[in-house]
Amino acid sequence: MNKVTRQHHRITLSVGLMLFLHWPASSLAEEKEYGMDDVWLQQQQAETGLVGMAAVVIQGGEVRYLGAAGDRKKGAGVAITVTDRWHLGSITKSMTATVLAGLVEAGDIGWETPLLPVMGMADTAHPGWEGLTLAQVLSHTAGLPANFSLRVNMTSSPEEAERPAARRQAVMEVLKKPPKSTPGSGFEYSNVGYTLAGVVIETLTGQPWEQAMRERLFAPLDLGSAGFGPPRSNGGSLTEPRGHRHLLGLTLAAGEAADNNAIIGPAGTVHMTVEDLARYGYEHLRGERGEGTLLSAGSYQRLHRPVLENYAFGWVLREGNADTGPLLWHNGSNTMWYSLLVLVPERDTVVAMVFNEGNVPRADALAWAWVARSLGTGL
Repeated sequence: MNKVTRQHHRITLSVGLMLFLHWPASSLAEEKEYGMDDVWLQQQQAETGLVGMAAVVIQGGEVRYLGAAGDRKKGAGVAITVTDRWHLGSITKSMTATVLAGLVEAGDIGWETPLLPVMGMADTAHPGWEGLTLAQVLSHTAGLPANFSLRVNMTSSPEEAERPAARRQAVMEVLKKPPKSTPGSGFEYSNVGYTLAGVVIETLTGQPWEQAMRERLFAPLDLGSAGFGPPRSNGGSLTEPRGHRHLLGLTLAAGEAADNNAIIGPAGTVHMTVEDLARYGYEHLRGERGEGTLLSAGSYQRLHRPVLENYAFGWVLREGNADTGPLLWHNGSNTMWYSLLVLVPERDTVVAMVFNEGNVPRADALAWAWVARSLGTGL
């Protein structure tokens, strides 16, 4: 959903690392008054010029910090709040993978099950896709292209009830052509792949991907703020943040509905509050210990296990250091919003930061600085 190709992962990481090297560490655990972090957040918003942002830390299942700074829309004078909702971009990918893990646990499909017969495409797909598996799709090793054609991307988004057919048609057109590489042989970050994963969900459940997400993820985890596409304001007033494009040095408010085509929703159209985002992350963190609500420990461990380029199933593994231990993370952007979610298992901590602006380098650097500040250590 965001343009997080393998190269983008590396660029994102390097920007964050450069900032860590110069950022004074200050542990939240050592601060008795979280007002210091409110001040820090407000200072960063002012200094970076980013329109609006929110940040959260959950440790041991409890919210240790939750704050916001900036405006819902540039020039509107309406302040961001901690209950505002944010477009998450490609963090959605881990959510799609989580729902699929539930279907694997139910015995409806396996990680290594050939997908073409499951989707009813064995007779229409190019022979090079024979043997394509769910594990390959979710780890970006399927040989699928990064994105759909410009024609598909420029098509108006269909209504929810019409999306399964539109997704299926878009995926079928890709599968009629040969793979870019032999499935399983290399890494290429692919929004097409996660759209295909959504088609698998729709085929197995008989539901639109959106409805499957509501019933199989949002409701069980009590993620009441979750929805799809940019958050919408009520009654013509500015009750939710607006996304912003960053073009030629200018920051411009986007239309309320501005987003990528909803066909590729499984790759990145979920929105929710930053607190719900962190609580979702904490489900994954505790799930690895066998304390999860949705899945077994084995399923969470499989979702978090890297295949190539440190990419697992909707998560990226980062080794961290002696102070933090390994980290699992993902970010997301549709060029008008930016989000980062980081799990720190050895600290029993989840850190997240979100922005209503698509200045990815600046937002990414600040988000990783927030992670470093929250953990009290460089990364």
